Amino acid sequence: MKIAALADIHGNYQALITVIDHVERWKPDLVFVLGDIINRGPCSRECLHLIQQKIESDSWQTITGNHEQYVLRFDGPDAPRDGNKFELSKIIHWTYQSLSPGDIQSVKELPLEIETQLPGNQIVKAVHASMGGIRIGIYPDSSQKEILDIIQPDVDLFLVGHTHQPLIRTIGKTTVINAGSIGLPFDGDTRAGYAQITRESNQWTGKIIRLEYDQEAARQDFYSTHFIPQGGPLAELVLTEMKLGWPQLSHWFSRYEQAVLDHKISIEDAVRQYQKNPNLK
Repeated sequence: MKIAALADIHGNYQALITVIDHVERWKPDLVFVLGDIINRGPCSRECLHLIQQKIESDSWQTITGNHEQYVLRFDGPDAPRDGNKFELSKIIHWTYQSLSPGDIQSVKELPLEIETQLPGNQIVKAVHASMGGIRIGIYPDSSQKEILDIIQPDVDLFLVGHTHQPLIRTIGKTTVINAGSIGLPFDGDTRAGYAQITRESNQWTGKIIRLEYDQEAARQDFYSTHFIPQGGPLAELVLTEMKLGWPQLSHWFSRYEQAVLDHKISIEDAVRQYQKNPNLK
């Protein structure tokens, strides 16, 4: 039995096509896509359509992530449409506008989790982040107790993404695998990543695959799609994330979000300040 686990594409079409080519040559029995197909990147529509094709042609098992949920908020009447709250979520609104009504409906239909029983009574559970919630992640430095508290311990294989940091750990009977990220790895390695999982001799084993892809074309996508500048100043930080392989937006928000909401600094100035001193605590 061979399983591929893909996570956190984030609109990076160039990385996605490279990973799909590699997956198809490996020929897994099952493929799980663990959410965050869209948003935080320039080619959400193209990535969504490609995953939809694989769902239809090859029965890829696909769930939603927190970024799908962020985008769907703009399909409701309560989403901000102006002011600083809107400016802080302009990237998300840009993604929402890039999708058709049919695309939005398909995103709405993605399940939160999938549980599959395989031959030999093997149970596979796939969620975006953990059983603790769609934003409660499993990290490489998470302790065994911390992980045990947020997995489903009665399953044999527990698949997640969300943190953009790959992990393979066995806890009790459960093999826990965080597939990392295709589009925006956050472990300092800018190559696209996904997990290859096999079961032999009654044991699950996992391997994280890292792949070079056309990062110059991926950078150009930020401009050819008009994600920069139409997504606002924060789109530039996403490009930095892709270039460096480290998170930027979460650090920026922790430092500047409240000041922007309090009108003490503009988003433009806050991004410029951050870019000059990204490591400032």
